[in-house]
Amino acid sequence: MASKILWLCSWYPNDEYPYDGDFIQRHADAVSAYHEIDILYVHKLIGKKQLSNVLFRQRNKNLTEHIYINQVSNEGLLSTLIGLLNYFLIHLRFIKKYGRPNLIHVQIPMKSGLVALYYKWFYKIPYIVTEHYGIYNPHLHDHFKTRNFIYRFATKLVMKYADTLTTVSHSLGEDINHWVLKKEFTVIPNVVDTNLFHYHPSIPKDRFQFIHISNMIPLKNVEGIIEAAELLYKQRQDFKLVFLGSISPQYKQLASTKNLLNTVIYFEGILPYKQVATKIKESDALIIFSDTESQSCVVLESLCSGRPAIVTNIGGVKELIDNENGYKVNVRNTVDLADKMNEIINQYHHFNLEKISSEATNKYSYVQVGKQFSDCYKLYLNNA
Repeated sequence: MASKILWLCSWYPNDEYPYDGDFIQRHADAVSAYHEIDILYVHKLIGKKQLSNVLFRQRNKNLTEHIYINQVSNEGLLSTLIGLLNYFLIHLRFIKKYGRPNLIHVQIPMKSGLVALYYKWFYKIPYIVTEHYGIYNPHLHDHFKTRNFIYRFATKLVMKYADTLTTVSHSLGEDINHWVLKKEFTVIPNVVDTNLFHYHPSIPKDRFQFIHISNMIPLKNVEGIIEAAELLYKQRQDFKLVFLGSISPQYKQLASTKNLLNTVIYFEGILPYKQVATKIKESDALIIFSDTESQSCVVLESLCSGRPAIVTNIGGVKELIDNENGYKVNVRNTVDLADKMNEIINQYHHFNLEKISSEATNKYSYVQVGKQFSDCYKLYLNNA
């Protein structure tokens, strides 16, 4: 009889936010090559009305997605409490119909981890927690220590009683041990679709092309990247910088004020996943200048494509880069970033792009990451 493996996801792609937790969906794709799994995600929808509250998707023969809508009228205290009650009731009803899982895999401890904790306490069902969230890095303004007591206490409980804790980087695991509780953890990285992000020789072009890919939120420090580009442009003009992701008028205005918009800096908006892969291959190097990163899917995708990266020397992202696949820069040091941009242009011929791709693929492909999770599952499934 096949084992029943249920994923409870605190974040997951949905109709309202199609890229929310897409890295979790890729983890699921990887694991589904080894096991049949069901995804349960309950999405809070505030104020809006939706005709159907349930979405069932057979993503592949081993992976089924169940997405429920928890409609909440507004952000008031009463609505929040009703929303929380509905959140748990949706899970309880689904699992009653689904049947007893052999293993629960929690993606992001809050809030879905509380459901797993309930089933462990009352039904002795083991659960694994995978943490992606960089909230434990003190550089964030909403750092874990600033959250209310209930949030911190509940997160600690979920992690404490987890049978296994996995994190996407060693740095993230250390941060959890510092701010939440002391617990052994296993590092299983984010995964890359190497059918899309794979080696392609650098395309000859008139100017060296940098690329930055993100949702452009403040911690990504897009402003700092623009300022570094301005510093570099004063030294040389043989480069361009392409931004992919949500376009913020303030960043376009900043680039325009510096006379760089559509001459050096180009904002191309949000593109489908396949087109992102094409854009990376058309570029020469990636820039990530974030205040913090728990890991960084786009860095993994760049490396698997054989493109070096310049990243901040912080969090999980610093673990990905060495002298053979890019450079690390100090946080918010635009002069350092401009210097490394200049250096990577000058030294680009020293990078072995095919080797960068090969080494990254051996670490971050669906096959490799899926097997790591499968090995993690074996103890619990063998005892099921």
